[in-house]
Amino acid sequence: MAASNSIDDENADYVCDGTDDQVQINLAINNLPAIGGSIYLREGTYVVSDNIIISKSNVALVGAGASTVIKIKDSKNADMSVIYASDNDNLLVQNLRINGNAVNQTSGTMRGIHLYGGKNSKIVDCWVENLRDYGIYLQSSNNNTVTGNTIQGNSLDNSNNNTITSNTFQGNGQHGIYLTASSNNTVAGNTIQGNDNHGIYLSSSSDNNTVSINMVVGNSQATDNTDNGIQVDNSNYNNIQGNTVRKGTGSKQQNTGITILLGTNNFVANNDLYQAGAAAAKFSDAETETIFDYSQSGLAENVVPIDSISSWENIITFPIPFPSVPRVTANLANFDNAAVTNAYVVQIHTITTDNFTIVTNVLYPASGTAGHTADIVWYATVASQSGGRE
Repeated sequence: MAASNSIDDENADYVCDGTDDQVQINLAINNLPAIGGSIYLREGTYVVSDNIIISKSNVALVGAGASTVIKIKDSKNADMSVIYASDNDNLLVQNLRINGNAVNQTSGTMRGIHLYGGKNSKIVDCWVENLRDYGIYLQSSNNNTVTGNTIQGNSLDNSNNNTITSNTFQGNGQHGIYLTASSNNTVAGNTIQGNDNHGIYLSSSSDNNTVSINMVVGNSQATDNTDNGIQVDNSNYNNIQGNTVRKGTGSKQQNTGITILLGTNNFVANNDLYQAGAAAAKFSDAETETIFDYSQSGLAENVVPIDSISSWENIITFPIPFPSVPRVTANLANFDNAAVTNAYVVQIHTITTDNFTIVTNVLYPASGTAGHTADIVWYATVASQSGGRE
């Protein structure tokens, strides 16, 4: 397959003319054997006005890298997906640059790659950008792998057992990665930065997901100090570990590093939340049963250091008693609050302090430690402190 401006179109089975190029691409796909096959798009720009439809299973749609550009035509202004597949399995989309041409659109829900139904597909080493909606959208689609891409945002809707790893999600007009009613997915090793809303958002019973070793930086670009680096809402049993979250250095910054709004038994551990949000509390846990170390098999350490700006940085809320003896650790770094009179290492809000083991470590105290008034401050409404302390 050659574009109208490919350097070499010799021996190409199909040559596009730069107008409605999806027609030739769809024809090539439809002419593949029933068992599938491969379509190679040479370098050049393919201008499309409607969906490229992968109409059968076991199809590979592969380009030459960033030099193979599939671009939505100017003034399309209607709903479409550049690449769309429905109920087909074992697909490969690789080495393509998809350009939504958003600057020349005024309306329409335009997505880059939309897999509806189907399973066991891979989206690898693509650039998906300038869309009016999500770059990659998995809908009721399971056991897929999305890796090595640079994407303007990713959404999983009722999709399970997918692996989202080693991608860069940036500049999306919504959330960087959005899971809704999607479970048993792995979101790991990604960079999520500069998106309009939350960096990573789990909602609507997105359960048993693993969110780990991601770099989440400078989200909430639509409205300063509003959305969060990682947010979990009405979702349960998720494992959130080893992420590094930063508020960013721009004029608009995310509110908290991690917020758990509603859910049961989400596990939060070993996250680095230094300068993770514009709010005083870098971690927020409102009305949930968040577990920091349910099994006590190891320490649950969330690095939430105090800086020289705020009087206290760390508020951890446990509105209901834990079902077993929890071990909560707060490992702090760069404690330098000479100008502050009430610098708490961690402030714990809870109905009861029963069955708590609290471990605190202040690392690398600076010369201004005069502002340090207490390691742990229990919320004022707690009548007694019967929990343990190491």
